[in-house]
Amino acid sequence: MCSFPQIKVQNVLTTIGAVFWFWNTKLPPFQTNSQGTSRESRMPGYHFFRQATCDFSQVIGRGLLGKVYKAHLPTGEVVAVKLLYLMAGIDDYSFSHLLEELMSVSHKNLVRLLGYSFEKEEEVLEYKGRAVHGVNIRRLICFEYVPGGSLAHFLSDQNLGLNWGVRFKIIKGICEGLQYLHKVGIVHCDLKPGNILLDDGKIPKITDFGLLPIFLGSDSGFGEDSGHRTLKYTPSEDICWGGLSEASDIFRLGVVIKRIVIGTMDYSSIADMDDRECVEHVHKFWRKRLQEIRRYPTFEADCKQVRTCTEIAVACMHIDRRQRPLMSNIIYKLYEVETMGDHPSSQREQGIHDYEVRRMSLKELEHITSNFSEKLGQDGFGAIYKGKLEDGKVIAVKRFDERMIKPEEQFERVVDLMRLKHKNIVRLIGYCYEPTKVPVPDEKNPELYIWKDVIENLLCYEFLPNKSPDVILNDGT
Repeated sequence: MCSFPQIKVQNVLTTIGAVFWFWNTKLPPFQTNSQGTSRESRMPGYHFFRQATCDFSQVIGRGLLGKVYKAHLPTGEVVAVKLLYLMAGIDDYSFSHLLEELMSVSHKNLVRLLGYSFEKEEEVLEYKGRAVHGVNIRRLICFEYVPGGSLAHFLSDQNLGLNWGVRFKIIKGICEGLQYLHKVGIVHCDLKPGNILLDDGKIPKITDFGLLPIFLGSDSGFGEDSGHRTLKYTPSEDICWGGLSEASDIFRLGVVIKRIVIGTMDYSSIADMDDRECVEHVHKFWRKRLQEIRRYPTFEADCKQVRTCTEIAVACMHIDRRQRPLMSNIIYKLYEVETMGDHPSSQREQGIHDYEVRRMSLKELEHITSNFSEKLGQDGFGAIYKGKLEDGKVIAVKRFDERMIKPEEQFERVVDLMRLKHKNIVRLIGYCYEPTKVPVPDEKNPELYIWKDVIENLLCYEFLPNKSPDVILNDGT
């Protein structure tokens, strides 16, 4: 974390103006404005956050308007700061007015906007071999920090795959957040997985809403991401006429839902299918996947949810904007299938219950355990190692000794027995049965290795820090 010495702006000739507002956050005291009000405070926005972000080195995201940095405040609080790309032609009053309106927006599925800053500083820079006297306009927007990362990260990495219960929860949360935005008259304009963040409980939070319209008329190429407001999320009417509307948002919502539903399928494989074929293909894919989970308690209900979500997605992507569904109808359909089969989503939202008992690869477990580097214990069956999932949750991984390896059918029967354990017993999360090869030194020539076929048997459990390793090691074996 960077230190916070007294902030001195020495390299700037003139600071023309600086305004900053914050709410619901603990910041160090700064000089209040001339009226002495508590809400409007005079703050050295750019230079303060240059310290808080370690000279803008901790990049956690980037988009059309700028880069996002992780900032550590002197109070210990962590926030996210977007430093906008340098743009000309933006009216200061319109910028302030828009940001003040967005600060009043509050919903559980929206990232909270905490404050903003803009400063104009005169500076002499070299340009084409001569000194040019110009003005830097630095604009920053401060948001709550959402630790789970973007939805795009989870959709692009198969090792971070989300089970259906979590996917449905994410879809519903995104829809509820977008419905709220439309109710208060805000069009998002750039809804996509990269603008949807997940907290530690996999609750989705939409970010970057309402910002794009004010920048569309600016003299800017939108920085590094110039030229693509992500075309696959853009309806044809936006490309042809540049229109921004709720119907455009609903089209983008359809693409997002489709991406969430298709899971690990190749998106291009269904891109050319008609609507009915797409729905049936996705439904068949998930039905087969859920059937692989033994004794799945809400199988038919979840299959119905898959079909409904896919139907919503293709309806949202209708080429005729007038034929796209209203947000109220989308929410109604989701609520209707959410209650089917008494879906145990509340249990899945709690910590380790977000993870299915699923078959995992050896490579995935090597990554989770840092190549089996932290050993917790050993017994007559094998060793147990500490592992950490991508969201930070700790698990225990039992790796059976070679002499204890069971045939695949017998090993899966052990897995089935572990699924039947009582809720108060250590919970099984996943398992691995995988043939692999290991190098063994040649007895006649120790410098020569011979590849040997072996089978890996591993079981993954929730981690109980106050329990003896024997509780896990001897359970179910």
